[in-house]
Amino acid sequence: MIYKPSKQDLLRHGLIKQSPVDRRAIENLLGRAEIDLKTAKRNLDEDPECTHTYAYRAMLRSGQALMINEGYRPDIKNKHKTVVQFAAAALDDQYQHLVSDFDQIRRKGHALFYEPDIPCSRIEAEHALKTAEAFLKVIRKAVR
Repeated sequence: MIYKPSKQDLLRHGLIKQSPVDRRAIENLLGRAEIDLKTAKRNLDEDPECTHTYAYRAMLRSGQALMINEGYRPDIKNKHKTVVQFAAAALDDQYQHLVSDFDQIRRKGHALFYEPDIPCSRIEAEHALKTAEAFLKVIRKAVR
């Protein structure tokens, strides 16, 4: 990710809106992200695309938890991309490599869904899983 937007940029462009902090929603999202990671691990040997998909879902849920924790929600358009952009705006520079990987995983997931002839290698699936685990760990610390 080259461009690091600010939260104000995202608000100004109508990509996010303010929302009440909801601790229960945050915990539900993070709990579901943990389940997604377990599902991703369980499927690595048999179905790398499934692993990639569930690793991405774990990251997306974690990113949504971060947004809610800071009093925001994505607006109507480009929700997945907005979650990535919000993570870039909200997380310290030391985590931007994870956000960049999150965006790359998002793009690959889009291609896997809309272009069924594109394969997902085990290496890509392992990378997505490793990134999702690290991202969830960072988000858990951020939302305490």
